[in-house]
Amino acid sequence: MKGHWSLRGQLSVVLGGLALAILGSVGGYLGSLATDELFAAQQAVVRSTAQSAAELLASQLRDREREIELLSLSPHLMQGALDSAAVRDSLDRRAALHDEFAWLGVTDTEGKVLQATSGMLAGRSVAQRDWFIAARERVYVGDVHEAKLLATMLPSQPSGEPTRFIDFAAPIRDADGRLRGVVGAHAHWRWITGLVDGVTRRQGASSSIDALILDREGRVLYPELLKVAQAEGQPVLPTALVNGRFEGALRFGDGRDYLTSEALLHARTNAELGWRIVARQPLEVALRPVHDLRRELLLLGVFVAAALTLACLMLARRVSRPVEELARIARRVEAEREVPEFPREPAFRELTQLSDSMRSMAQSLIETEHVLQKTNATLESQVQERTAELQAANAALEHLATRDPLTGLHNRRSLDARLDEALALDRRYAVQSGRVHGLLLIDVDHFKHINDAHGHPAGDAVLRQLAQLLLSTLRVSDLAARFGGEEFAVLLPELAGAVDAIAAAEKIRQTVEAARFGAVGRVTVSVGVSLVSPDDGDVRPLVDRADAALYEAKRSGRNTVVLKTAEPGLPTR
Repeated sequence: MKGHWSLRGQLSVVLGGLALAILGSVGGYLGSLATDELFAAQQAVVRSTAQSAAELLASQLRDREREIELLSLSPHLMQGALDSAAVRDSLDRRAALHDEFAWLGVTDTEGKVLQATSGMLAGRSVAQRDWFIAARERVYVGDVHEAKLLATMLPSQPSGEPTRFIDFAAPIRDADGRLRGVVGAHAHWRWITGLVDGVTRRQGASSSIDALILDREGRVLYPELLKVAQAEGQPVLPTALVNGRFEGALRFGDGRDYLTSEALLHARTNAELGWRIVARQPLEVALRPVHDLRRELLLLGVFVAAALTLACLMLARRVSRPVEELARIARRVEAEREVPEFPREPAFRELTQLSDSMRSMAQSLIETEHVLQKTNATLESQVQERTAELQAANAALEHLATRDPLTGLHNRRSLDARLDEALALDRRYAVQSGRVHGLLLIDVDHFKHINDAHGHPAGDAVLRQLAQLLLSTLRVSDLAARFGGEEFAVLLPELAGAVDAIAAAEKIRQTVEAARFGAVGRVTVSVGVSLVSPDDGDVRPLVDRADAALYEAKRSGRNTVVLKTAEPGLPTR
């Protein structure tokens, strides 16, 4: 009948359409998974950049604040003349050790600069400066600002940008707590921007990731070009960034779309700056691997579709030929009115041909699936490699953030976190288990004399050897940290009581006393011991008791161990 398709045409359309539908579904699903994983990996890179930069800045700001605070507590500032040459030498040495400090100075109580690095601003009054006013009462960290007077005394920026600083300051008090003056420091703004640029450079130039620093009001602090553009009223930031935290694709003032991630800087300094770090990558760069993958999948799909179409045409021809032969025989029967010779065993032969054709088509589909699986496996391997690189970078940053660079021990930040954990564990389990945490504060006796007599390199060698001695005498579960300067701390978990803590402290003291410290010779330590009390509201009372015990050990002649316990029934918060 006219208008009806032939069997060969119908088989070609049905089998070809079915093959293409299966190919499209499987290929589309696998391609979608692969592209989603690639995009998520790019987002993770941008997010890691923002978080890493924020964590590094927070750690560095806290370390510099602690450095100025410790400087204000040094004996030659608390007891000696503030305008002495020794103070000037001490400031110059610290400035040489920390090149991020553009200026270090000491003032009297009225704001007159008594001593400063390189003599800059000596004799001038800083009584109206915010850092001086605030530091009379507390440790101070100030936001970025320009210091025009100091900038005239320093080399100009190579880029021509204005010279900006971040202020650190702390009060100087005598033993009775009376204010003697203020120690202040101006840190280069380029130190902050250099830290951020260092994090973005680790991602490689091909990633095109850059970072912005915003203040709490959403104003650009860095880079300078965007800061100037924003100051001139030009649209620079998307509204989502101005209003708060965001992660995803955004269009910036330059008209380009960026893959963006924002991280808040938690510096844990006395003054919370409220900065935010925004890492961004041009969207066309971030999506380039995704576009490349889709293009490859499309080309592969076209090639496989053409091959399957040709195979289906051949299969339809082989399947329809016996049927066509039967139709011709039927027409002969109708025309000749006789029974012609039929093919022998036609059913067996046609089923064999159909089975072979289906086997050929199935083989084609399997080969296509293998090609797609191999492509997906290659993409997963690339994602795993990127993830491993990110994990290694994060582990390196974590080590820098929690370890003391001189001794390799845990730093104060890491110790504080473990002390909080110890207090929480003792509150929950100490009563049932009968075991508590103990804290040792260890101070090198006459360490200033070692530095004066043998030099700071020898003093550093003593601190490194002492750190190794601590590790050799402690249990695997104990934690040793550098508390600051020549002072160390040891957190002792699972103690039966004060006897265990004193025994551990005495073992450390005897080990140090028996050791030889190179050219320095014999070195001794004083140890203050304290245990966690059920009345402790936080870790501060525990540290204060250990510090008081250490002070008593020093006062008792040094090279000794003193235990300080909490008075029962009295709140220790």
